[in-house]
Amino acid sequence: MIKPLQFPLCRSVGLAIGLLVGSSISTAQEISYPVDSIRLIVPANPGGGTDTDARLFAEYLSDYTGANVAVVNQFAGGGVVAAQTVVTGEKDGSELLLYHTSIHVAKLTSTWPFGHNDFTPLATIAQFDDVVVARADAPYNTLVEFIDFAKSHPSKVTFGSQLGGTTEIKGKAIAAASDNSLRVVDAGSESDRITALLGGQVDAIPMGVNNAQQYVESGKLKVLALLNETPSPFAPDWPTTSSQGIDLSFPLVFQVYGPKGISPKAVEAIDAVIARMKQSDEVAQSFKKAKQVLSLRNSSEASDFIEKEHDFVASFFVSSLTN
Repeated sequence: MIKPLQFPLCRSVGLAIGLLVGSSISTAQEISYPVDSIRLIVPANPGGGTDTDARLFAEYLSDYTGANVAVVNQFAGGGVVAAQTVVTGEKDGSELLLYHTSIHVAKLTSTWPFGHNDFTPLATIAQFDDVVVARADAPYNTLVEFIDFAKSHPSKVTFGSQLGGTTEIKGKAIAAASDNSLRVVDAGSESDRITALLGGQVDAIPMGVNNAQQYVESGKLKVLALLNETPSPFAPDWPTTSSQGIDLSFPLVFQVYGPKGISPKAVEAIDAVIARMKQSDEVAQSFKKAKQVLSLRNSSEASDFIEKEHDFVASFFVSSLTN
């Protein structure tokens, strides 16, 4: 099969989350942070998964350090403005970037002039899992069967993704497993991909676990595989890629960056925040309520993970240039 790199995987987010962040957090000894105010810059509009993750992390960063943390959404220029704000910003820890795996795709496609090496990796926070789904009446029930079907119908089977995003990488990885018999086509955003799949324009798509559940329950779609080596806590019965013997684990991981040369005191403080978050049941509950899977790594762990993640994504761009 396929052998890509394995990956282990505002102060309030609203009343429900606020209730989960209890007094035990506030009464714990504060972690010393080098500045009193932090701007957490997010290259995404309010309301999506990235924004939700940022606001959850901002809540705990503020509670644990006593700093005033403001989430600033800057999607101008496709997020370039947000990245530039942090790259050229103060190095005292007052400006941080929260984004995700797409930072590699943005750099490799020249959508952004900045990549992970232009920042200091500080942490990973949580992740979203995608599943590969097909119409309920499709003649395959697993990802292995889908790949075999593509091999037996060269260039006839299509995988709908959003070109220039992480779903394109997922499509290319599955296509590689089919000996490139599978065609990866641009089907747009997740809502557009669902429409294309239900309308018969494509044969399979990746989509988020939470969104997929309603379509599976209604009998319109079926899950071929979760693109992770471990089951989703929100759909534990869905088969994973690893359970089918496919070495493909590629969740969308939310990451925190600072500018190059950021204050070591800020790095130390965020490491301490991550350590405390790892030990907190309340943190786990609040992220679970927001339908996010915790994926906490400190600066050292995040740096190693992000480098490997970048190499995995870049390998598909290299192969496309040489083919």
